[in-house]
Amino acid sequence: MKGSAIVTAALPWLVIVLILAVIEAIYRTGHLPIFLPSPSMLWGSFIESPTLWPANMGPTLWKAATGFGIAAGLSLAGAGLGAVVLAAYAPIYNLGATLQSIPIIATTPLLALWLGTGAETQITIAVLVSQFPMLNGAMQGFRAADSRQREMMHCLAASPLQTLRYLILPAALPFIFAGFKIAAPAAVLGVITAEWAGAERGVGAVMLNALFAYDPPKVWLSVIAACVLAGGGYGVWALVERLVVVWDRPTELRQ
Repeated sequence: MKGSAIVTAALPWLVIVLILAVIEAIYRTGHLPIFLPSPSMLWGSFIESPTLWPANMGPTLWKAATGFGIAAGLSLAGAGLGAVVLAAYAPIYNLGATLQSIPIIATTPLLALWLGTGAETQITIAVLVSQFPMLNGAMQGFRAADSRQREMMHCLAASPLQTLRYLILPAALPFIFAGFKIAAPAAVLGVITAEWAGAERGVGAVMLNALFAYDPPKVWLSVIAACVLAGGGYGVWALVERLVVVWDRPTELRQ
């Protein structure tokens, strides 16, 4: 059983290594398209300026985390208000859906004209693109406890605070974390897109400069950096969920 789990975990990495080896072999034969760099070219471009990526991934990560935090606070507050005041549920949800439907490519230039091309614009874009998954998850989560469970808490003479702590929050956390896991990569990609509007530093700025300079290895490295940040955001919240939500896991029957 343990051996099969190791094989299952190692198989994707073996496939990636095989693909990279095939690309490198094609490059050695001289048949690789110019827009597709080989792994050795990527490594060579990386070691030419190893400090470039931490210096630019850091600002992108900070702006994405700041926007994510602001969006999380607003979304949880809005979902909580909608759960308490039923008349506010539909307007809050519709507002979040409307903001989500506005294309980033249309919002970024307008915000750049209003706020400039600094961090404020990128953080605002991160808030706009990440708020709806968290709002939707929290709204569903706060209503996940059914009426029978609420009635049981009422029969047990539980206070509103006890009902919130022992019923509503445990039922809502899986939904909230699901929204967080979707919103974290969205915040990263939103910041990178906003950085194309003229940021001085950041993964998006490196990507744009490399594109204009026609430097395929650096373009691909910036794409990899974006994937690392977006995947890392998802992975962090998946790990937190695994540590916190211990009651909502499928259990295996032992023979």
